[in-house]
Amino acid sequence: MKIFSQRKLLRKLNVQHALLSFVFMLISCSSHQADVANEVMLFDFQGEFDQKQVSVQDGTYQIIDIDGQKKMKVNSGFTIKEPGVKLLRTEKNYFDLSGYYQIKADVSNLSDKGIQVELFVGNDPDDLIRWFCSDYVDLKPGESKTISVDLAWTPWAHDPQLDIRGLRGIPGKIKTDLSAIDEFTFSTRYASSPSCFTVDNVRAIGRLEMRDTTGFFPFIDEFGQYKHRDWKDKVHSLDELVELEAKEQADLSKNPGPQDRSQYGGWSKGPQLKATGFFRTEKYHGKWWLVDPDGYLFWTAGLNCVTSNSYTGVQAREKYFEKLPPKEGYYKYFYEKSSWASHGFYKDKVPYDAFSFYKLNLYKKYGKEWLDKFREKAHKRIRSWGMNTIGFMSDFGAALQQKTPYVGSIWIQDTPKIDASKGYWGKFHDVFDPEFRKIVKRSVGFQKTGAGDPWCIGYFIDNELSWGLVGSLSVATLESPSIQPAKIEFIKDLKAKYTDIDALNNKWKSYYASWDDMLERTDKPNEELASEDLIAFYEKIADTYFRIINEELKKVAPNQNYLGCRFAWANNDITLKAAAKYLDIVSFNKYEYSVENVRMPEGVDCPIMIGEFHFGALDRGMTHLGVKAAQNQADRGQKYQDYIQGALRNEQIVGAHWFQYLDQPVTGRGDGENYNVGFVTGVDYPYEELIQKVRETCYDMYEYRDTH
Repeated sequence: MKIFSQRKLLRKLNVQHALLSFVFMLISCSSHQADVANEVMLFDFQGEFDQKQVSVQDGTYQIIDIDGQKKMKVNSGFTIKEPGVKLLRTEKNYFDLSGYYQIKADVSNLSDKGIQVELFVGNDPDDLIRWFCSDYVDLKPGESKTISVDLAWTPWAHDPQLDIRGLRGIPGKIKTDLSAIDEFTFSTRYASSPSCFTVDNVRAIGRLEMRDTTGFFPFIDEFGQYKHRDWKDKVHSLDELVELEAKEQADLSKNPGPQDRSQYGGWSKGPQLKATGFFRTEKYHGKWWLVDPDGYLFWTAGLNCVTSNSYTGVQAREKYFEKLPPKEGYYKYFYEKSSWASHGFYKDKVPYDAFSFYKLNLYKKYGKEWLDKFREKAHKRIRSWGMNTIGFMSDFGAALQQKTPYVGSIWIQDTPKIDASKGYWGKFHDVFDPEFRKIVKRSVGFQKTGAGDPWCIGYFIDNELSWGLVGSLSVATLESPSIQPAKIEFIKDLKAKYTDIDALNNKWKSYYASWDDMLERTDKPNEELASEDLIAFYEKIADTYFRIINEELKKVAPNQNYLGCRFAWANNDITLKAAAKYLDIVSFNKYEYSVENVRMPEGVDCPIMIGEFHFGALDRGMTHLGVKAAQNQADRGQKYQDYIQGALRNEQIVGAHWFQYLDQPVTGRGDGENYNVGFVTGVDYPYEELIQKVRETCYDMYEYRDTH
C-alpha cells in the first residue's frame, strides 16, 4: 500500500480523528519500508477536531479561520510555569513517532508585544530529557515562525540502541520513547503578562537513518575527538597538532589586537572620566558603562572558564576510549579523582577517575611547560580577538598575571537550606539561620582572590539560584519542618501582623489550631488567598540574602564590584528590585538570541551584565550544540555578533561573557554536559569562522556603543 502525505490525505478527504489514528498506525507499522511517508500531520485543525484532545493551562483556546486556514488560537496567562495548551493523545492510542527525526509546528504571535512560544514533545518523567525534547522561538508582534524539536541527537540512530552513559548529546541516541508520546505542550516562556498566539501544522518529519552498531566502540580517539567522522581541522597525528599551532601563531602575530585600548582594555580614544584606580560604574550620556582604573570607558567582553581544567569521567566507561595513557609517570598529572557530578551517570559514583584530553594535548604541543604556555596563549588570544575580560570560573594563575582584567568567583556552599525548596542546582539558602552569615563571611574571606587588585572587576557570588515563581520560597518555608529558622521567622512576622491565629485563618481560609500548630504542620497554604503574606516574606528572603552578602563582601573587598548571583531562567521584579538595592551590577545568564530588550523592572535604573550566553553547532565533531543552536561555525559567529551588538545597543548592559573558552569533552564533564560552546576545540585550536566574526564585532565595539 502506498501511503501519501498525511496532510494531503486529510485535506482531500476531510477525515475525522479515527481515520487519522488508523492511518498513523499504518505508518508506524511500515516504519522500515522504503516508501514510508517522510511527513505525517498530527494536528492541522482543518477537519473536525476532538476537543477532548486539548487541555488548557492558565489559558483558553478556540479554532479560528485566518485567510482560509484554520488554526488554534491560544490566550495564555502568566500565573504558572507553562501557561498555554496541551494537545493530547486519544484515550486509547499514544502518538507513535518511531523512526521520525523532528517535530515541527507553525506558530504566530497575535500579541502586541514580543513573546517566546515553547514546544515540549511528550512528558518524559526525567525533567532533563523533557527539556531535551523541547525548543522555542522568539516572536515579534505579528511574526510567524516554525518551532523544530529534534527527537534524536543525530539524524541517524543506532539499531539496536546502545547503552552509552555520562554524556548528554549521544551519537545515535533517540532521546525518549517515541512509540508512546502522550502530549505536545505549547506555552509562553517566562510569561509576565497575558499573551495570544496561534498553533498550526503540528507534524513529524524526516526519517531517521538506522545504523548498525558493529564497531562503534571505542568512539573517542587518542586526542579526545569523536572517532567516526572527519571535519575541518580535525587532528589525526602529532604532526597535524603542531601544524595547527604554527598556523595560529602566525594568525596571532598578524592580529595583535585593537589599537584603541588602554592598558586595562578600556576605550583609550574615548572620553577619560575620573580615575579611581579600580573598576567602577557610571552612567555617561544616557548609557551605563564600566570605567576602568585609569578613567576610560570600559565594556566587558569576556570569556568564562578560561582554564585547562577540562576533565571527563573514564571510570566504568573505559571502552569508550581508543587510547588512554597509563596512570604513571608524567601522565598521572592528567588524571584526577573527581567528586563533582551534580547530575547524570556519575552523580552516585563519586569519587570517580577522570581524565583531561585537553591537558594531554597541551602537553603534546608544549611539553612540561604546557601550563605556562596555556596562560600566555590565553592572554594573547583574548587581546587578539578584541575581547578584554577573563570571566567566571577561570584560572587565577592566568588572571593574577595582571595582563587581562578578570572577575572573581565566590561560592557560598554548605549553608543551611530551606528543606522543602527545590532547584536544578539544589535547595535555597535559609538566610535566617545564624549560620548563613557565618558561612558567607568564611566563604568570602577564603575566596577573596583579587581583593584590592585593580585588575579585578568584581565578584560573582553563587550561580543560577532557583528563586522560582513569586512566593514559592515562602510556600517551601511553610512546607519545611518546625525547626526551620526561616519558618520560625515567617510565623513571627505573621504573629506581628495578625496577632490572633483566627485572624490569619479568616484571611487564608485555613484551619490552624494555634501558631504552634502552624509551626508543626507542613501542608501547603491556599496560595491565592495567602498571596499577600507569601509575597511579603519572599521579598524578605531576597532582601536578606543580598544584604548579608553585600555587607560581608564589602568588608574584605570594598573596591571591587558586587556582580550578583547570575540570575537564570524566569526572574521576577521582587528579586530584581531587592538585588538592585545591594549590587553594583546585576548579572543575568541569558541564553537567548538577543538581549537588546532586557531591562530591569520599571523604575529601576542600574547596570546589567550578561554572565553567560553561547551558541553551538554540530558541524565539527561535537554531538550536543549546547543551549542555543546555530547551523555551523560561521553561523555561531554571526549569532555572536548579533547578540553582542544587541547588548551594545542596550543602555543598561555593561558587558557580556561567553560560556565558555573551551569546548566541553565529547564524552561529557562531570554532569554530562558535552556542548560545542568553546572558542577553541579540545585540541586547542580556535574555530576560525567564529573568531573572524568575534574580531569584527569586538574591535569596533566602543564606537558601535557610542553611536547606537
